[in-house]
Amino acid sequence: HTGYLLTETGEAICLKAEAAEDAILSMERRALGNDRRATGKVCITTTDDIAAMVLAPHLTRFAKLFPDISLEVLATNEVVNLASREADIALRTVRPSRGNLIIRQAGWWKLGLYAAKSYAYAHALRPGLTDLSGVDVVTWTGETAHYRGGPWLAEHARNSRVAFAANSRRIHYAACAAGMGVAILPCIAADRDPDLIRLLPSERVIAVKLWALIHRDLARTARVRAVMDFIGKIAPT
Repeated sequence: HTGYLLTETGEAICLKAEAAEDAILSMERRALGNDRRATGKVCITTTDDIAAMVLAPHLTRFAKLFPDISLEVLATNEVVNLASREADIALRTVRPSRGNLIIRQAGWWKLGLYAAKSYAYAHALRPGLTDLSGVDVVTWTGETAHYRGGPWLAEHARNSRVAFAANSRRIHYAACAAGMGVAILPCIAADRDPDLIRLLPSERVIAVKLWALIHRDLARTARVRAVMDFIGKIAPT
């Protein structure tokens, strides 16, 4: 061994330090839970595309309703620890099975298959197509191939040419709109885009529940509750 090993005494001290940290964080959450004023900062963690397409369009409206609440968005695909207050609210498409959390369904996250109208016209693609073998595909890069949409394309477009790959769905959107090929995009944005055509609806591609999560100790915090209620009102159905 070239590293260092804790002695039994060191391990005992480490365990006590971790227990003390957990106790401090618990007291902090409980203190915040008794805060009845809708003021201060609330941090929301979610993916980049959900932040941009679900939350961002409504930020001005939220600011008018709650001028004393400052929103902060942590856009990441990684799981953020709500117990240690890395964020106050998580908005996710996977329902956690553990943790002292209050979990609410906050709508649906629906993804369909889209192409630029110019690309669809040039390749004679129409809504309801069943054969993807002749299309160009916009998809995830190798390390993100397991993200939503990646496995679907790997199964249904296994014989298609990958024209472009990126590790961001918003980049997929831009590439698709530019005519690079077909892509799996959020219906909440793509259905409203006059330059895109929906080739397959979410019922044929991906439709998953959107979950809003908070730590149970923060459930009575006025500002956190206000944000949770607002998310419930704006979330896509």
